[in-house]
Amino acid sequence: MILRLKEKVKARLGELWWYTALLFCVQRLGDVVNAFIGLCLVPKYVNQEELGAVLPLGQVGGILALPLAILAVTFSKYVNAFTIRGEYGKVKSLIRDVFILVVILFAGIVLYARFLLPLVFERMRVEDGRLGMLVVVSGVLGSLAVFFTNALQALKKFKTISLINLISAPIRLVTLLVCLPIRALSGYFVGQIVPLLYGIGAALFGLKGIVFNKALKAVPYLGQDGRGMINFSAQVALGSLFGKIQPLVETFVIRHRLPDIDSAGYYMISRFAEIGSYVGMTMMFVLVPLGSEQHERGDKSQKLVLHAMGGALASGFLLALLFRVIGQQLFNLIPMWRVYTGFVPHLALLTMILTIRAAALCFMSHEIMCYRFGFYWYTSIIAICETLFLYCITGFSFFEPWAPASWMEWAAGLNAGRIGFVLRVMLWSSLLSLFAMCVQLGLQRYARSRKN
Repeated sequence: MILRLKEKVKARLGELWWYTALLFCVQRLGDVVNAFIGLCLVPKYVNQEELGAVLPLGQVGGILALPLAILAVTFSKYVNAFTIRGEYGKVKSLIRDVFILVVILFAGIVLYARFLLPLVFERMRVEDGRLGMLVVVSGVLGSLAVFFTNALQALKKFKTISLINLISAPIRLVTLLVCLPIRALSGYFVGQIVPLLYGIGAALFGLKGIVFNKALKAVPYLGQDGRGMINFSAQVALGSLFGKIQPLVETFVIRHRLPDIDSAGYYMISRFAEIGSYVGMTMMFVLVPLGSEQHERGDKSQKLVLHAMGGALASGFLLALLFRVIGQQLFNLIPMWRVYTGFVPHLALLTMILTIRAAALCFMSHEIMCYRFGFYWYTSIIAICETLFLYCITGFSFFEPWAPASWMEWAAGLNAGRIGFVLRVMLWSSLLSLFAMCVQLGLQRYARSRKN
C-alpha cells in the first residue's frame, strides 16, 4: 500500500521534483549539524580577527584545484553519456584514469601553491604554519569528491548520495570538536578533509558494481570520444575559471580591503544566507542527469530548467523576506551572535544574491550538459567587470599618482570600503547575468517554435 502510494506520488511529481524532495529532506538533516558548526562551533574557537579568513581560504583551495574541477564537469557529462549508451566498460576506464590524473595534478598543485599561498596568507592576515598544506589537501580532496559524487549523480544513485551527505555532517562535527580547540584555523580544514575522505570511500563502495567488478572489462574511450572530451573540457575551462575567480575575489575584497569586523560579519550572515540556495542547489543536482539524459535521447528538457529556476527563486526570495522580518530577533538569540547585529540589514540582500546565483547555476549546468556554451560569453564579461571594479574601487588610493583628482574624489565619495557597497555590486552583477539567461531561454523557445 505504502509502496504503491509512493510510486503514485513519484509519477505525479515527476523525477525532478521527487528526487529533489528526497535529497532536500535528507540534506537538511545534515545542514542542521553544519549550521551548528558554522554558527556556534567555528565562531567560538576562531577569533574575530581570523573568522573572516575562513571563507576566502576555502575559495583558495578550490582555485588551486581548478584543473580537477574542470575535469569533474567533463567526467560527469561523459559518465552520464556512457551510462545512457550502456557502455559501463568505458565508465570503469574513466574512473581508473581519474585516480592517475589526480596523482599527477596533485604534485603540480603542491608545487605552485608554494609560491602562491604566502601572498594569500599575507593578505588574509593569518599565519601559514601547516595551514598551507591543509588548504591544498582540502581543495584537492574536495574536487576529487566531486568526481565520485558526479559518477553517482550520473548513474542516478540519489539514495547513496543522500546517505553520504547524511553521515558526512556528524563525522565533520566530531572531527571539529577534537581539532578546533587545538588549533582553530588548521582544525577547521582538518574538519573539511576527514568527511571528504569518508565521502570518497563511500562513493567508491556505491560504485563497486563498476569499479570492483572483475567481470566488467575496462574499455578504452579516448579513440572514439577523446576529441569530443577535449573540446568539451576546453569550453568548460573558460566558464569554470571565471566561475571560481568571481566568488574568490568577492570574499578576498571583503577580507583584504575591509576591517576584520566586516569580514567576520560577512561570514556570520553568509551562514544564514546560504540557506536561500538550498532548494536551487538540490534541484540543480537532480536536473543535471535528467536534463542530460533527455538531451542524449533527443527529448526537450527546457521545462525541467524552468521548474528548477522557478523553484530556486521562489523559495530563496521567501526566505529573504523572512530574514527581513525576523533577522534582528534571530541574531539576538545567542550572545556570541549579538556583536554582529549591525550586519543583519545585509542578510536579506545576501540571501537574494545567493538565491539568484543558485537559479543561474541550474541554467548553466543544464546548458553545459546539452553541449551549449553560449552563456559563457556574457557571464565571463560580467564576472571580469565586477571583480576588476570591486578590487580597484576598494583600493582606489593605489591609482592616486596617475588618476585625475576629480576621479579620486568621486571614488572617495562612493565609500566603497563597506560591506553594503560590495553586496550591492554583487547583486547587480547577479541580476544582470540572470536577465541575460532569461533572454537566452526565450530565444531558445522562439527558435524551437519556429522549427515546429
